This record gives sequence, structure tokens and C-alpha cells, in this order.
Amino acid sequence: MTNAVYTMTVRALAGVVSERAAETMVRSVLREQNLLPENVSAQEMQRMLSGPLLSRLSTVMPAARARRELLALSAQMADRYPKAPTLFIESGPSATWDDAPDTEMWNDLGLGADDFEFDDPEYAAGLSGRSYDLNTTMDQDTLIQTLGRLSGVQGVMVCRANGEVLRVRAVRDANGLAGVVAASAMLFQKRALRLLSADLGGQTVCVCPLGEHCVAVIASSQANVGRLLVELQQIKVAA
Repeated sequence: MTNAVYTMTVRALAGVVSERAAETMVRSVLREQNLLPENVSAQEMQRMLSGPLLSRLSTVMPAARARRELLALSAQMADRYPKAPTLFIESGPSATWDDAPDTEMWNDLGLGADDFEFDDPEYAAGLSGRSYDLNTTMDQDTLIQTLGRLSGVQGVMVCRANGEVLRVRAVRDANGLAGVVAASAMLFQKRALRLLSADLGGQTVCVCPLGEHCVAVIASSQANVGRLLVELQQIKVAA
């Protein structure tokens, strides 16, 4: 039997998506985090609202609206459960490319600038807690959004193992970096490497092979490359 925290969350989400979609979304996120609808706590649900649920809801509606809806729910939960304060920050720093005047909206992805806004520069949305089916555009976009919240990240590319770019979100045109990723993919085929990072002067590119795919993270020179590599190592691909 589900508890009050779970029921409150599903009912609130059912106001913006269908009841079935709301329940499926919440159960899926809880399962990925090894939590149960029967005993999930308010503190745990607050963490889901500002992390995995925000990422998931942003794939089915504009990210700014998803954030507003979950922020309102988080505030209601904090009122009902005083020991579970909201983890949203009203006005946090935005990702690097949000201020770039020539940033494209990448309409083919259905993503806007707010998809890469993060609440805390040290926040990571639980890469170790879920698997991604990179044959689907939904999981490709979710992975891009998750990695985009890491501090210093300026772009994310999801590619096939041969280097063909499938999805990309970056502060500027990333076509020039596609060649670097393609060269890295060829290197992975020849050597038993699990990770690769290349210093390109003002940027660092970190590439990780993931079965039939690979993901590349483009980071600024101020980024913590070690942390990025650790996060990339935690990505799991759905069987």
C-alpha cells in the first residue's frame, strides 16, 4: 500500500500530466533510486523532486514549466513535512551556455536553455542510480540534461560507437568537436579503453564508450575533470 508522500506526489503530478503517466513516472524514478512507494520518506521525495523527477518531467514539457510545477509541489511538501525542506533554490546560477548570445535552441531536441539550469553547482542527478537506453531519444535527452547540470559542462554529445553524432547540446556550434569524438571512437575500437580525455586548450573533452554508443562531455578549463570522469564511469546502459 502506498504512503501519503507518494500519494501526494502522484496527485500533484496528475494535474499536469495524466494520472497514469504521473504514477508511471514516479514509480520509475523511485525504482531507479531503490526506493518503494510504500515507505518513501518526505526527505527522499524532496530529493527526487529536485533531481530525477525534474529531469524526467522536463522531457515531456518545457523545462521551465516542469521546474515551476515541481517547485510548487516541493513547497507544499515542505509545509506539510517541516523536517523535509525543499531542495530547490529560487535563483541559482545557470549553465554556461544560457548567457551566450548566439546559443541555438536546438529545437530538434525539444530542449530550451532552462533544460541545463542547475540548482547547485555541486549537484549531480544520480547517474549511478539508473540505466539509460541510448537507442531511445528520450533517454538520450535525459542523459544530456543530467550531465549538463554538472559544474563547468559546456556541452554534451551522444554518438554511435563509430562517432556518428545522434544528440548534442552545447554553448556553441559543436560540429568541430565531432571530429574529436569520431577519432576517440576509433581509438576505443583499437584499444581496451574505458575513458578518454583530451585537452583542447580552453576546453577539455571527456569521452566514454557505452556499448554501441559513446557520450562526450565538453567542459571548460575550470571544470573538475576528475569528477566528470567519475560521473561518466557511473553511467549504465540498459540491456
